[in-house]
Amino acid sequence: MDKQVEQLTELRTIIAGQQELLRIALHLMSEGPIKYADTELKCALADDQVRATAAVAMGAGQSMNTIMKLSEGEGIVVRDLYPIARSVVEGFINAAFFVTQPVEVSQRALEHRHFAAWKHHNRIIGTGDFMIALGVQDPKAKAAKLFPDFAEKGKESWTSLDAVSRINKIGKVVSASGGALMGAYGGIYAVSSEVIHGSVYGMSYFFSVHRKEESVEAFRAATIEQVIDILIAVSHASSGFLSAFANVQELGQFVLAEHDMFKRLFKVSTGDDWAGPDD
Repeated sequence: MDKQVEQLTELRTIIAGQQELLRIALHLMSEGPIKYADTELKCALADDQVRATAAVAMGAGQSMNTIMKLSEGEGIVVRDLYPIARSVVEGFINAAFFVTQPVEVSQRALEHRHFAAWKHHNRIIGTGDFMIALGVQDPKAKAAKLFPDFAEKGKESWTSLDAVSRINKIGKVVSASGGALMGAYGGIYAVSSEVIHGSVYGMSYFFSVHRKEESVEAFRAATIEQVIDILIAVSHASSGFLSAFANVQELGQFVLAEHDMFKRLFKVSTGDDWAGPDD
């Protein structure tokens, strides 16, 4: 079997398994206990952790399905996978962050959505002749009254931590999760930013990476390699969340199932067998 085909087949199989574990995790959070591998699994997260985690994890899972469908293509269409993959990675980082941090983190994120929704309709865009004013006359003053927890400079977001800092905090609670998420971040974050923002480098990267010669066939083969890179990144992100979700709650068989999938992911990503800890 061609190496690319072999890698794609294995990655799609792994991701399908991860999506089933995600479905179980969402069921546990929204519907309650479930029987899994002859054991009963129960969600022990606080209600607000469940609300925040389930929302972003479900969104990341849906985008994962979109990536799986689009990954069957090759050529120029592969470029459109980058922003979706970036969304998957950030979604699973946040989901893992919510389950590993105190409930107050989730509560602030839930409160922030009200501020963000209000701000979307009450803001000033641009300056001078190209300024657009939406909503109330003085958005900052009104926001200070309505949303005092988000009004101060530097506190407008639900968290002051960037993605890497969030991953570090996750890793201090569940090291396997931190490692997987850092792998996902390293694999997609920077280049996806270039593609999303329409930079010259972003286009240069897309048309040149993995390309071995100047031909249409070589370009198509190179885009398949990019699909493999993307699937590896989003699968690491999924692993990061699932590992955090399972380990924090000590979900026994779920932990083992996720780790078995990660070992397969490590093998297809590096070509080497997993030699790390199995606990």
